[in-house]
Amino acid sequence: MKKIIAILLSLALLLGCAAGLAETAEKQLFGVIRVNGEFTLKGILADGYSIIPFEMSDDSLISYIISDDPTRPEMVLSIAYDETYSGVQTLNDLNDDELLILEKTFTDTDPYANITYDETAYGTRLMICRTTTEYYDYLDIVSIYNGYFIEFAMFPGKGAAAQQLTDEQVNSCIEFLSELDFVPGVEGSELVTAGQTFDAKITGFDAEAKTIDVTLLTPFTLTEWQLISMKEGETIRIGTEDVQIATLAYGDDSVTINDEYYLSRREDGLFTAALYDMPVMVEAKSMTLDVPDTLVFTEDINPETGEILEEPQTLTAADLFAALAAAQNGDVAAFDSQNVKITFDENGEASQVERYYTPWQ
Repeated sequence: MKKIIAILLSLALLLGCAAGLAETAEKQLFGVIRVNGEFTLKGILADGYSIIPFEMSDDSLISYIISDDPTRPEMVLSIAYDETYSGVQTLNDLNDDELLILEKTFTDTDPYANITYDETAYGTRLMICRTTTEYYDYLDIVSIYNGYFIEFAMFPGKGAAAQQLTDEQVNSCIEFLSELDFVPGVEGSELVTAGQTFDAKITGFDAEAKTIDVTLLTPFTLTEWQLISMKEGETIRIGTEDVQIATLAYGDDSVTINDEYYLSRREDGLFTAALYDMPVMVEAKSMTLDVPDTLVFTEDINPETGEILEEPQTLTAADLFAALAAAQNGDVAAFDSQNVKITFDENGEASQVERYYTPWQ
């Protein structure tokens, strides 16, 4: 219990919004939330850890925190605005019946869950859900901040010799927890585009202004603790679909659901999903991009028939706008059916647009 109390005391700064910035290390940008008052989430990671934001929207942020050492514990931080708690400042505002409803969201899905309560040095109530079995061990700390549902989960690393958390492993996370801040206002960008290539949809354009409206897509991911908690008969969200789990089949670093969805571990520890052999993508950010005259338009399909070309054509920005106009006039191949890749240069400007063949267009 001592290690849980240590975490609770360190988490007090997380719930104190105006916590002072540390002088000893520069805080990293973890993400931005814009609902109910814009704020930026920043913090200091323990040595050897990286934080990977893998789901962001205007009202939620979920980040996976992993070490380059697979024996160290893995963590997930989730912050989401919940209308159910829109008038709730902290967990202290909930009565016994409301707390019981919250508890059941854990105990109904995990018969081994042990629920206890404690409070920070500021008197902020926290709900602690701890599950320890022969096969796995994880700690879940839940609280509320001005309508935001805050959840921090920790579990043993994939390469750990034992699947139980130790005092030393838990203590290695205290620096991260104690230095996490909600900074009022927006800093930085929710999605780094510079030097990256994204699957995308082009939803509009202005040839005169030389701009295109795009929605960038990123692979849908799940964490290992989400996979551990899956059970047959339950429903899980995969991309934009609610999938009822009829069958689960486990392989080496993979899980198959209903013989349809294939979940596979990638190098950063997250699991990507594919429906049969098509990756499941989710919308990450919509934006208007300037199209420079130097942009390269790579055409992989015949715009009149929608069939794949034997050799891709390397065209210009002017050709891109001509193809967009043709698609708008009803030709076969559009640009808004997840059949586009956009590459950004080191300055975050669009440098290449590729339209490629997809069987559903």
